[in-house]
Amino acid sequence: MNLTNIIYKLKLADEEENINLLYEVIQDNPSILEIIDSKQFVETPLHIAASRGQIQFANEIMNLKPSFASKLNPQGFSPIHLAMQENKNRMVLCFVNMNKDLVRVKGKGGLTPLHFASRNKGDVELLANFLSACPNSIEDLTVKGETALHIAVKNNNYEALELLICCLRRNITRGARELHYNVINLKDEADNTVLHILAQRNLEPQVLQTLGLLLKTKINLNAKNLENNTALDMALNEDIRRKLLSVGVKPGLRVRAAPTLAQRLKSNITIIDKVVIYIKSLRRDISEKQRNTWLIVATLVATSVYQSALNPPGGVYQVNANSGNGGKSVMPNSYFLPFSLVSMFAFLVSILAILLMTPSGLVLGGLVIGPVGWFSYSYLISMLYISPHSNIIFVIIIYVVGCVLSTVLVIPLYYV
Repeated sequence: MNLTNIIYKLKLADEEENINLLYEVIQDNPSILEIIDSKQFVETPLHIAASRGQIQFANEIMNLKPSFASKLNPQGFSPIHLAMQENKNRMVLCFVNMNKDLVRVKGKGGLTPLHFASRNKGDVELLANFLSACPNSIEDLTVKGETALHIAVKNNNYEALELLICCLRRNITRGARELHYNVINLKDEADNTVLHILAQRNLEPQVLQTLGLLLKTKINLNAKNLENNTALDMALNEDIRRKLLSVGVKPGLRVRAAPTLAQRLKSNITIIDKVVIYIKSLRRDISEKQRNTWLIVATLVATSVYQSALNPPGGVYQVNANSGNGGKSVMPNSYFLPFSLVSMFAFLVSILAILLMTPSGLVLGGLVIGPVGWFSYSYLISMLYISPHSNIIFVIIIYVVGCVLSTVLVIPLYYV
């Protein structure tokens, strides 16, 4: 049997959903599926089964040749695209259950199944399944630079837009905060963000509700498109303008253009930049084993030095009615000053090491930096309290160390 007849018989097996006939074809030519797969754009048996909603036959083909699931036909569609076009939702969900990455398969125009579901108003439940299976699919772009959010608002599918926004806010995968900020502020080929497009909509019942939800995200209110217009400049309805003004957007505000990448790279390196670069390079170069070891050593040094403030060498004067030195160190001031300088330096270095070895960021960094900061300042207060003489030099030292500690605590939280 020649190849043409074999392919015809294979399509016949597909149309009749005859799995036994499929294996008869494979027996005639065991390489038939491999031959079909070798073509870059081809209509596979899986395309036919998907468009007809033939779930059992499609599952059999997927088991034999999983690569067919991401193969595009000459029209630029994968099997899951065809299933969506024919409203074969059970077929679509079977595809996703077998391989969640099929949500990100790009067809003609760069459209993924997620984009298709964002466009069609009746596919919100399917959209929810896609986002649940593959949350990061929300960052995929079409050839026009559109996200699923752009497509939803351009097709007046506000229910889908609300779902997309809520999923961005609920995403807890690694890097979700950065993903949220990047996706919500992405621009299409005209440099319009989702907010630009939504501001141009007619005032429908869901528009203000969706706009309010969007304004609670990290959307850039003053982003400009290619025509140098902000969302407020493009707002067609007075209610939408009032909504934008209520969140602090000022009319007629000339937003300073953001510096380009070349300008940022050529800008002068500040002291803060140097510190941040050094910290990042240090974190990158150390191994996990070194990190754990240094963290343990730094913690032991910090706690040991803190104990010296609670119980300095020689002890402290006892509180009694005839003495005003209760709680003060018995060490002479000439000895206490160098002792305090050395211990403060050791404490400062150990605190810095702890911060370098722990995660950065506003959430995880804040959980560490907050307690470490309180611990540090309680140490400084203790040292000031046990000082035998409240002289101006020691107060200045405490102040300087406090400023250094503040800088050390803030940099990892906001810059690194």
